[in-house]
Amino acid sequence: MILMTRYANTVVGSYPRPVQAADTMKKPTLSEAETDAMVVWAAQDQSALGLDVITDGEAYRENMYYFYQKRVDGVTFEDMPRLAFGDAGFGIECPRVIGRLENPRFELARHWRTAREAAPAHVRVKQTVTGPHVLTRFSVNERKDLYPDDEALCRAWAAVLAEELRQVVDAGCRDVQFDEPMWTEAPQQSEWAAEVLNDLIAELPPHVRVGLHVCGGNPRRKRVYFTKYTDLAPAFRKVKINEVLLEHCTLSYDLMPLFDLWDFQGDLGLGVIDQRSDEIETVDRIAKRIEPALQRFPRERLILTSECGFGHVPLDITRRKLGVLVEASHKL
Repeated sequence: MILMTRYANTVVGSYPRPVQAADTMKKPTLSEAETDAMVVWAAQDQSALGLDVITDGEAYRENMYYFYQKRVDGVTFEDMPRLAFGDAGFGIECPRVIGRLENPRFELARHWRTAREAAPAHVRVKQTVTGPHVLTRFSVNERKDLYPDDEALCRAWAAVLAEELRQVVDAGCRDVQFDEPMWTEAPQQSEWAAEVLNDLIAELPPHVRVGLHVCGGNPRRKRVYFTKYTDLAPAFRKVKINEVLLEHCTLSYDLMPLFDLWDFQGDLGLGVIDQRSDEIETVDRIAKRIEPALQRFPRERLILTSECGFGHVPLDITRRKLGVLVEASHKL
């Protein structure tokens, strides 16, 4: 009798707040006590659903870029211009870089420790972090004397992230996931963005498992960037990661030809849950979504997840969708 390895499961990153903020693109800032309580709640809620790998929920973030931009020297939120990104009408006010990026105050290690202490011992807790390319795209560079181009600014963002991530690893974290959705918004920058990310990854000890999430954006549960993954193959071939987490179930094209262009030897986090829809998947539907990946990956290298985070999704919908995800990972 051959025992089949069951599928692993995880979340991409964000988890809802118990009470949804009115504008989910600009959540209110939480106090330290509120942040700790939110992290404990999110870790326990995810664990109770049966997830193998959870996050701190990211609910303390105002959004995935403001959180970091507000907590580093050299950035101002005064007189922010509104910039547009992609072809779907998405725009947001972007802070200005007016000095050297330094003195990060993200407290990622405290968030990770809080989540780790709140979760059962058998549940892994990964640290998700916004990638340096995202922070570059949503920053207005007014110090060309310091950072002459986007790549230089990206390296500066990578340096402050590395400073904090070293503290996260020292606290005991063994799983780090970078989120870089703006590769699909600015594909012409993706190759040097991959090189910057590699230099950041090189700052981490070799025992740290590194994941990369690339999607088409998810503001207010809408895809806003439409570059195909195959067009990013040169960047994917460069980046040195153990795990990649990609959209799959709602793409307008087949994801799998990417792996004709990229001989990826790591694990694939397959987006089999559509967090943009309130419709609840079934185990059978998830099974159908897995089938194409099984033609290229053994099941032990597949991780079932959603296409993006749940930060904008009602909590009851989130729990039901993740409940089916966990059920599928055990039954299929």
